[in-house]
Amino acid sequence: MKHIIYGLATVLTTDDAAYAVLEYAAALAQAGLADTVHVPTVDRWGMATTSSILLAPAIGLLVQSAPDDELHPETEGFTSDIRWRTRAVQTAH
Repeated sequence: MKHIIYGLATVLTTDDAAYAVLEYAAALAQAGLADTVHVPTVDRWGMATTSSILLAPAIGLLVQSAPDDELHPETEGFTSDIRWRTRAVQTAH
């Protein structure tokens, strides 16, 4: 599990989802673009939820290790979509 730290907020998600968001944010920044992603996350009570994050070049994003959570969210479809978006941005610029 990883924390995505963005501005003053922290959300908890799977390793794959966190790294996919980080790579997408980097691709968007390099292209001078922005996008909104809806990340499957876990709240502080361990319940699955969704966090919406605006990825923009001027806003830093940090991925930090977190303790594993047995109730991690399902992120396979999300991760596939974000990786596709990342490739699309990279090949367009």
